[in-house]
Amino acid sequence: MSFEDIEVKDSPVHTSSSSQESIHEKDHTLFQRRHTDEEESDLAALDQKKNGALEQQDVDRDEEKKVFGMRQKLFTLVWHGIAWLLFTAFFIVALVLDKGGPISVLSVLYAFTTLYLISAHVPDGTFARPTYAVWERSAKAVNSVPLLARQVIGYGIWPVAMTLTAVIRPDNENGTRVQRVISLCGLAFFVFVLYITSRNRRVIHWPTVATGLGLQFLLGLFVIRTYIGQTIFSYIGALMASFLGFSSSGIGFIMGDGFMNLYQTQFFAGVLPAIIFFGAVIQVMYYYNIIQTTIGSMGRVVVFIFEVSGVEVIAALAAPFVGMSESAMLVGPYLENATNAEIHQVMASGFATISGSVYLGLITFGANPTHLITCCIMSVPCAIVTSKMRYPEEEVPLTRGKAVVLERPDAEDSMVHALANGAILGIQLCIVISAVLIGFLSLLACGNYLINWVFVFLGVQGITIQKLIGWCFYPVAWGLGMPTSDLNDASTMMGIKFILNEFVGFSEAAQFFATGTQRGIMLATFACCSFANPSSLGSQISLLGKMAPTRAGDIAKVSVSAIFAGALSTIMSACIAGIVL
Repeated sequence: MSFEDIEVKDSPVHTSSSSQESIHEKDHTLFQRRHTDEEESDLAALDQKKNGALEQQDVDRDEEKKVFGMRQKLFTLVWHGIAWLLFTAFFIVALVLDKGGPISVLSVLYAFTTLYLISAHVPDGTFARPTYAVWERSAKAVNSVPLLARQVIGYGIWPVAMTLTAVIRPDNENGTRVQRVISLCGLAFFVFVLYITSRNRRVIHWPTVATGLGLQFLLGLFVIRTYIGQTIFSYIGALMASFLGFSSSGIGFIMGDGFMNLYQTQFFAGVLPAIIFFGAVIQVMYYYNIIQTTIGSMGRVVVFIFEVSGVEVIAALAAPFVGMSESAMLVGPYLENATNAEIHQVMASGFATISGSVYLGLITFGANPTHLITCCIMSVPCAIVTSKMRYPEEEVPLTRGKAVVLERPDAEDSMVHALANGAILGIQLCIVISAVLIGFLSLLACGNYLINWVFVFLGVQGITIQKLIGWCFYPVAWGLGMPTSDLNDASTMMGIKFILNEFVGFSEAAQFFATGTQRGIMLATFACCSFANPSSLGSQISLLGKMAPTRAGDIAKVSVSAIFAGALSTIMSACIAGIVL
C-alpha cells in the first residue's frame, strides 16, 4: 500500500466528507420514500405532460408526411371516405337484390367498419364526454343501492339465469333436462375445484370471476341459441374451412395435379400447405397493422370490463387468432416487469385456445369448424376466470386498467417481405407439427404393444393406452352432461388430447365424429379445443424464458398451474355449452 493511499485513508477530511455523503444519500433515500400524495401526483402529471408532448411531436411529424401531394391525415381521411362510400353502395345493392347471401354477416361487418371509421376520425372527446357523463350518473344510481343488495344481484344473476336455462326448457334433440342439469352441476364443481386449489383464496377478485362467467354464458346463448349468432359463426366456420382449398393451388403447382387428386385428403397435402398459407396471411396482416389495431381496440374495452392489466387482456384476445406463442410475443416487452399472476395469465390464455393453423388441421379430422371457433371465443373470458381464481393477483401490475401498445420490432420492409417471412414460419411450424405427430403416434403404438404383451399373461386382450386414459377421464366427460352413448369415445378423446397432443386426440376421434350424437360431439370438441397438454408446456416455457431471461424461474414455477387453468377453461366452456344447448 502506497503512502498516498494511507494518507488519504487516514485523513479526517476524507472520513468526514464520506460520512456526510453517506448520510446525505440516506436522507435523500428517506426523502424519496416520504413523498406526499400531492408531490407524487405532481410528478405523475409532469411525466404525463412530457410524454404527451413527445407523442404530440410524433403525431405532428407523421401528419407532415405527404402522400400524392396531400398531407398524411388528409389522405387517410379521403381514402377512408371513398372506401366507406363504396362499401355502403355495395351493402345497399346487396340488400335490394337479396340473392341469398349472408346479409346478417354483411350487416355486422358494415356496422363494425362504420364504427371504426367514425372512431378513427372523430375527436376523442366527442363520444367520450357524453359516455363518461352517462356512466357517472349510472354509477351514482347503482351506488345508491345498499352494498348487500348489489352483491346479491351482481353475484346471483348468473347462477339463477344458468339454472333457469337448464331447468325450464323441455327435452329436445340436443339434450335432456337431466343432461343440462348435470352440465350445470359440473360447472359448479369445476369452479369449486379452482377455489379450493387457489394459491390465495382470500384475494380472489370475485367481480372479475362473475363478469367472466356471465360473459361466457351470454356468448354461449348468442352463438348457440340465436339465429343471428348461429348464422354468423357458421359462416365464419365455413369461410375458415374453405381456407384449405386456397392452399391447394400452391401445393398443386409444386407436386402436380395428379398428386393432388390422389392425396388431397391426406394430412401432408391437405393440412400442411394450409398452415404455410395461413402463416403468410397472418404475417401480411401484421405488416398492414390489422392484427395490432383489431386486438388493441378490443383490449381497450375488455381492460375496463374485467379490471385486469393490459398485458393479460392482450394475451387473452390474441391467442385465438395467432396462437399461444405469437400472443405471448405481442406482450414480450412487458414480461420482465410483469407480476407472477400476469405471467400465469399469459400462459393460461395461450393454453386455453388453439391457433388458426391448428384449427385448419383439426377440421381435416372431422371436427366441426363452427364448434372450434365458438369454443375459442368463449374461452377468452373463461381463461381470465380460471387464471384469476387459480393464481389471483397479489401485487399491483404496471399496466393495470391500461391498454398496452403492441409493438413488433422485427417489422418487414414490404408486403412481399412479410409474405415470405410468414411462409417460412409456416413451413417451420409444419416441420414441428409433423415431427411431434410422428413421435407421439409412434410412441403410442409402441406403448400399446408393450401393454398388450403384459396383459397377455393375464388372459386379457384389447387393452390399449387409449382405453386406460379414457377410463381416467370418464367422470370428467360425464360431468359435462355427455349422453351415455358417447361417454366412452368422448372420454378417450379427452384423455389422449390432454395427456398427449391435440392432433393425436382429434385423429383418434375420427370415427366418433361420424357416429356420435350432436350433443356429444359438440361437448367433446369444446373440451378438447386447447393447447393444454405436456407437449405445449415445454415450448411455452422456452419461449417466455427467451423473452424474459430474468423471469425464467417464475415462468417455470407458474407453468403447471397455468396449464391446469387452461385445461379447465375449455372444460368449463363445454359445461356452459351443455347448459344452453
